[in-house]
Amino acid sequence: MITDQHREEQLSRAYVHAVAAHAGLIFEPSATDYGVDGTIRMVLRVRNGRHLTCGHSLDVQLKATTTWALTDNELIYDLEAKTYNDLVDRFNDIRATPMILVLLCLPSNEEEWLQISADELIMRRCCYWCCVGGERTENAATQRIRIPQANILDRSTIALLLEKVKNGEPLA
Repeated sequence: MITDQHREEQLSRAYVHAVAAHAGLIFEPSATDYGVDGTIRMVLRVRNGRHLTCGHSLDVQLKATTTWALTDNELIYDLEAKTYNDLVDRFNDIRATPMILVLLCLPSNEEEWLQISADELIMRRCCYWCCVGGERTENAATQRIRIPQANILDRSTIALLLEKVKNGEPLA
């Protein structure tokens, strides 16, 4: 059996895959692990009878956890310092493909993560997204981040993020 960390990672990929498909976008998981876990691509409706990608994309760094906290208006998570710095570096490179952090917040009880019946597929909790910018951290282990509770990654949000990329607008 794979590790719990890999199980959580696979669930985060499945979540983003499902949300992107529901929004009419393409999610391409990365085959290698160089700080980008996947890319979401926008597709033109039709050009000359063919569906085509339009060249606008958004990279994602996926994380999944059972150790998170939710306050009245924000989600709190301790992100690895090296990952935090990677995201800050990407955010500060204005010529790079934009990248967001996508964090799947799972229940602490793994029996609640996924439930399947003939009528429904239920994944408990959700993914939140954020842009991580600013200054690099000097912390050795983790950097606490705060994600607005409104930043749930869903069909309309993912489409809006790609529309902002297409229009050259900032994501945050």
